[in-house]
Amino acid sequence: MTAQNIHDNKEVTNSWTKKRVKRKFVEIEREAAQRTCNSNGSSHLPPLPGCKGNDESLGTLFSHPYGALPYGNIFMTGSDAVRHYGLGNLKILNDDQIISVFQFLDGRSLAKLVQTSRFNYVAGHHDELWRDLNLRRDGESGIDFEYTWRDTYVKSESNCECTVKHSPIQMDGIYSDIFFRSWLCRSFELRDEWLSVNNVAIEDVEQLNVERFLADYEEKNIPLIIKGATASWKAVKKWDREYLIEQTKHTSFRATSGAAPLPAQFSMKSYFKYCDSAAEEAPLYLFDRTFSESCPQLLEDYVNDLKKTCPYFDDEAAHGHDLFSLLGKGKRPDHRWIIIGPKRSGSSFHIDPNATHAWNAPIRGRKRWIFYPPGCPPPGVFPSADGDDVIMPLSLGEWFLSYFEKHVQERSNPDQSKRPLECTVEPGDILFVPHGWWHCVLNLDDGIALTQNYVSQSNLSDVLRFLDKKPQQISGCRDRSEAIQPDKILRVFKDKLNEKLPHLVKEAEDNACRGWMCEAWTDDIGKDTAPNTKKVKKSVLERAKIATDSPSCQGFSFSFM
Repeated sequence: MTAQNIHDNKEVTNSWTKKRVKRKFVEIEREAAQRTCNSNGSSHLPPLPGCKGNDESLGTLFSHPYGALPYGNIFMTGSDAVRHYGLGNLKILNDDQIISVFQFLDGRSLAKLVQTSRFNYVAGHHDELWRDLNLRRDGESGIDFEYTWRDTYVKSESNCECTVKHSPIQMDGIYSDIFFRSWLCRSFELRDEWLSVNNVAIEDVEQLNVERFLADYEEKNIPLIIKGATASWKAVKKWDREYLIEQTKHTSFRATSGAAPLPAQFSMKSYFKYCDSAAEEAPLYLFDRTFSESCPQLLEDYVNDLKKTCPYFDDEAAHGHDLFSLLGKGKRPDHRWIIIGPKRSGSSFHIDPNATHAWNAPIRGRKRWIFYPPGCPPPGVFPSADGDDVIMPLSLGEWFLSYFEKHVQERSNPDQSKRPLECTVEPGDILFVPHGWWHCVLNLDDGIALTQNYVSQSNLSDVLRFLDKKPQQISGCRDRSEAIQPDKILRVFKDKLNEKLPHLVKEAEDNACRGWMCEAWTDDIGKDTAPNTKKVKKSVLERAKIATDSPSCQGFSFSFM
């Protein structure tokens, strides 16, 4: 073979190699694009968090505990081989679908699966998988939490008092927005700009009397912080972890999450252990409605103090506060809760149930509140016309990381009546939450709080209209056989009002017949327009799709709440 032939063969080989490499990169790009369309990746992720200050809990923010990276990093390496070979024939599924398949496995099978490949090791340790296994097995009987959901399951399965804490191993070559996003939306940094605006009205408790509270805030339906209102409460002075554990040692509490398939029952001690290591995107939030019956000492720690410092919230007040109490204890809708959650947990955007007002008092830890006026859904929140369905981000972290820029724009809305309100409420203060306002609550610290919903003269007409026009949305009674059910509550409530407070009923009924006093609700679609219901639902989905197609919102999941 001549030198020329050798040279020509080398040229052909090099050309063929270049074409093969090019085809490989085209194949990777097409696969990545396809998986992006199938929700495996996205063209946009929220800004990565940084680490500021002395908050030691932010120390893990720079890396996913199992090494997962945003999907876009695949173009820096040119290879998705870990996923390709680790999943075998399942590689055609996107990561969200992979998690859905893994949800069918029991604990022992899942423990074996994580040993089969590096990708399965990361996917099989997705915290929500082990959470759901625990909830389906022990959710009703009570969760004895230990380190992590995986460790909790192992301890319960082995009936062993001593459990070795699971230590994650970081894997190279794992590119997944599904895994990375879930971690990011739980581990985000609390940024200064999120806390910079405080424009909710503030009154000192010593300067606020019943008449002015009713006239200036409750009647006008305006949020208010009452400074110093709870500083003297026994609950504020006594309630720490040790006290609550001691007072509730024979009691279990209910914790829920919009992402969890079932509620869980925890002892107070076990729930505090969970708070110290909760890792899922939407942590279980202890939101218990029965504490006043199961632990009466906790009620005694604040109920008389509330009447002294905040007489406008006294259920025996002459102005007709807490009118649902006329229905009778146990028969009324749920109205009183103790709330506990870890830092960065909280309540996603919602309107309080049954057109009620509320007050909220943080006992331990600060709470960040964002309000949107009635009839003005927040960015990323898409209610249907009748209010039955709401499409929104899965978690608070997702909303703050994805929609806060749009929220900042709403602060300068040309229509001042549509601008949001924001505040940080600290222990010692109490917050009035007027009916019909959209609001979310973010715990800036590990938090313990009390809240109570109520009906008064100021929102009575809307409550009557709500019970009449929105029976399918009435809550707080359906799962209790002793409670008055939605099909009867309006009639019973009116009868009690006519019997005890007849002077309130006529005006409230007249106002209810004229329409809604608050713009949060519209009347349901009537029978004559029932065929258009599907069109209404579709329009909500279309608006949500338009939002998620925008560059600042792509890739975030939405769900009916």
